[in-house]
Amino acid sequence: LKRLGERNFKKYISTLDNKKIVEDIINNSKNTHYDNDFFSKYKSPKYILKYTLNIDLDSSIISDNINDSEEVVSTPTINNKLPIVYIYNTHETEKYADTELENYNIIPDVKIASYILENYLEDLGISTIVEQESVTDILRKNNWAYKRSYEASKELASNTISNNSSLKLIIDLHRDSSKLEKTLLEHKDNKYARVLFVIGAEYDNYEINYSLANKINTNLEELIPGISRGIIKKSGLGVNGVYNQDFSNYTILIEIGGYENTMTEVMNTSIAFSKCYLEVLDEENS
Repeated sequence: LKRLGERNFKKYISTLDNKKIVEDIINNSKNTHYDNDFFSKYKSPKYILKYTLNIDLDSSIISDNINDSEEVVSTPTINNKLPIVYIYNTHETEKYADTELENYNIIPDVKIASYILENYLEDLGISTIVEQESVTDILRKNNWAYKRSYEASKELASNTISNNSSLKLIIDLHRDSSKLEKTLLEHKDNKYARVLFVIGAEYDNYEINYSLANKINTNLEELIPGISRGIIKKSGLGVNGVYNQDFSNYTILIEIGGYENTMTEVMNTSIAFSKCYLEVLDEENS
């Protein structure tokens, strides 16, 4: 940062799109053995400017910082297929433990986790969209309390779902409030943010959504034993019981990790989840 200057760095980073930064970090971390850590290379903000992002900066701010002899990994082109998976976040302010992303003015929350999962689903040819509109904005617009978040997310999700008849999986992605001892799995030298499936049981088609969650859960456990915390059915007094899952027969709520998990652990789980969902799709199409 000495050559960049702290003020210039912050100025240009603040103009970048969060999704673009996350995609570039992921794509430049794939197929490497750099400490087996999602963000190891990116703890220095200079790295992402130098080797990852194509930023048109004034030469007086950054000069001679690209080494032509170093290989720069390009971002793969996203396919143009109709979307199969839609990811949104009812509780979009739920955060993880990482601090590295703060260098890029990015809060490590479930929205970033959604971008990570989207990236790995796309890698497998599963066209995916992440909700870009804000639940918080809907709450503010309607002067609603936080407890009405599911009403707000329903407003967003209904619109996206009605405009994308090709969808086969709708995910409301959360993170849990449990401690690390419940949300972390160490398996074969990798660390994973454990997954909890939540299915409301107070709507007509809940058993179909439960069956879908069970297929993915079974595949996850076969791939990485212990990565899942199971499936919880929710019903009764004081419980939502629906979670907007009455939209369709392919709607689930998943909690990936907890507040003490890192984005590396979320990434590892996203890789596993993507592979397991691909198996479900292949089975449906066979």
